[in-house]
Amino acid sequence: MRRVVLASSLLFLCAIGAAHAECMARSASTRTHLLELFTSEGCSSCPPADEWLRGVHATAAVEPLEWHVDYWDSLGWPDRYDDPRFTGRQREVAARTAKGIIYTPEFALDGREWRGWARGLPAQPPAAAPAQLSLQVIPGNPLRVALHSTPLTGNWRAYFAVTENGLSSPVRAGENKGVLLRHAHTVRAFAGPLSLEQAQARLRLPADLNPRNAAVVAFVQDPATGAVAQMVRQPLWECR
Repeated sequence: MRRVVLASSLLFLCAIGAAHAECMARSASTRTHLLELFTSEGCSSCPPADEWLRGVHATAAVEPLEWHVDYWDSLGWPDRYDDPRFTGRQREVAARTAKGIIYTPEFALDGREWRGWARGLPAQPPAAAPAQLSLQVIPGNPLRVALHSTPLTGNWRAYFAVTENGLSSPVRAGENKGVLLRHAHTVRAFAGPLSLEQAQARLRLPADLNPRNAAVVAFVQDPATGAVAQMVRQPLWECR
């Protein structure tokens, strides 16, 4: 029954997108690690972490996501990339640690706090992915996306994020006043958690998003433990 539901959702998206180009991406056979940075343009200690993440390229081994949180906005500089849902996601990471606090910059690796980023990415031997993912993207605004996963047992949920590279902000107030901040892998649209049986969403894209610098990232994660089953990405410029 589960496979029938998933197949039906994909056929539904194919039907409504028949007049548009669509594209598919499939995950690697080895597991991709989820690397997350929680940051803010209003935080003076964040630019070094932002710069470090800009040097991490999305590969089959690691997928970076930069989330801009909103709790610095009252200190003089409202971050135009932030979203209360991104702060909520950081609180989910904090709930998995003993202290349960949030701060910026904070990195998480595979859903758990990770403080060793300044020493570089840890050596992670390739491991077989417990699931294979197929991501379907139909262009437009809203962008329509659907994810299919091979069978998994447990509390797994699906997530979608649209990321963008090449962003910059000349900050005119707050702790980073006078600094030109540059960003990569910045989350511009987000949906989740969603059940694997109904893993589809419509993502409203910002008017200033440049599709040539953007990608759709989908992943399957256990929200309680932070464990990531697998990830897949599709550059938007290929979906025309």
